[in-house]
Amino acid sequence: MIHKKMPVMTGLLLSSVLVLGACGNDEQVTEPVTEDTSQPADGVEDANPEGGLSEGDVGGEVFGFVEFDLDVDLPDQDDALQVSYDEDRDKVEAEYENKTTNEELEGNDAFDKIEPMLAELKITADMADDEVINRVIEAFDIDQGYESIEVEVTYPDGTDKDYEATGN
Repeated sequence: MIHKKMPVMTGLLLSSVLVLGACGNDEQVTEPVTEDTSQPADGVEDANPEGGLSEGDVGGEVFGFVEFDLDVDLPDQDDALQVSYDEDRDKVEAEYENKTTNEELEGNDAFDKIEPMLAELKITADMADDEVINRVIEAFDIDQGYESIEVEVTYPDGTDKDYEATGN
């Protein structure tokens, strides 16, 4: 009786491993960060094919920060634009949601959308708050009629900075 249960139990165990292995994080970027010919020469550097950054680019070397979160409220739409980029040693996660254009992207699709914008930012922790906000407005093509903009950035040295602006 025990011998008949063993193949069934082994099959169930292997099946559950396969099912769990197929479940992944939709926000994780699995395509490599590559240098695109349409990018400026000082734009995005190569990363490894598993989606994480190459060893030389770990720690904010690609965009100058390791985390970036953007939330834009419009007078008629809260959370009209939300962008999230999170870089870890072994993975990159990205999300993009624009309610005005009905776009909601995660993972590779989100990264493809925001990569040129992040590369254009070129922000640093020692920049004035209004300069960072102005660069975000320009890079993400945010309408000047915004109600509020909130940006949270973690720089490679661990510095967390919050930038906020209210509409005109």
